[in-house]
Amino acid sequence: LTMRTFHIGGVATRGMEEKDVKSKRDGIVKYIGINLVVNDAGQRIALSRNGEIQILDPKGRELEKYDIPDGAEMKVEDGQHIARGTMLCEWDPHNVPILSEVGGKVRYEDIVENETMRIEIDPSGHTRRTIVEHGRDLHPQILIEDGEGHILADYDIPEGAGIEVAEGAMITAGTLLAKTPREVGGTQDITGGLPRVTELFEARRPKEPAVIAEIDGRVELLDEKRR
Repeated sequence: LTMRTFHIGGVATRGMEEKDVKSKRDGIVKYIGINLVVNDAGQRIALSRNGEIQILDPKGRELEKYDIPDGAEMKVEDGQHIARGTMLCEWDPHNVPILSEVGGKVRYEDIVENETMRIEIDPSGHTRRTIVEHGRDLHPQILIEDGEGHILADYDIPEGAGIEVAEGAMITAGTLLAKTPREVGGTQDITGGLPRVTELFEARRPKEPAVIAEIDGRVELLDEKRR
C-alpha cells in the first residue's frame, strides 16, 4: 500500500437477481399508473416507471402492493381474481430495457459505426451493435418517425447499451429499442482501498458503514413488507 502498487485484488460482490413478482395472497388485481401496450409478440408490456399492482380483498381493501419495473411483461389483467402464488409480472434481470412508447419508423441519430457504435458478430451469426465511449460532441439517439418524417419520440442511448432495432425498421409500441446491462455487483480493487486505509488511520466515519450483528442467532431472510 505504501508503494502504491495498483493490483486488481479485492472483494467482488453480487446481488440476488430478481426476475418476477408473485402474489402472496388470494385477491383481485388492480393496476395503478401502468401504461400497458401489446407488442408484436403479443406480450403485454408495462411502460410506466412508477407503476404498481395492488391486490385487493372482495371489499376493495388493499392487501398487498408491488412496484412494477419499466418493461416488465404483465402476466395478469386488471380486475382479475388470482390465487396465492400467481405470477404477476416478469422481466429481464440482466438488462435495463429502453422501449418505444409509440409505433413508427426507426432512425439513428449520431449512431455512427466505428465512432459511437461498434458492430460485432457473435459465433451464432447474430450481429451486436453496442454504443461505445466517444469524446466528440455526439449524442447517440434513436428517433421514431411517422410516414411523413415527423419525429414522434426520441430516446437517448447510453454508453454500453446494445441496440436491438435496425435503422429504417417499422416498429410498434412496446418494441425493445436497446438494453443496458444491469449493475448487479462490483469489484473493489486496491485503488478503492487506499482512501479506505486513510479513513481508518484518521478514524473518520466511513461512508458505507458495515451492519454488524449485536446478538447471536439464526439468520433468516425476509421479504420487505410495506406499511
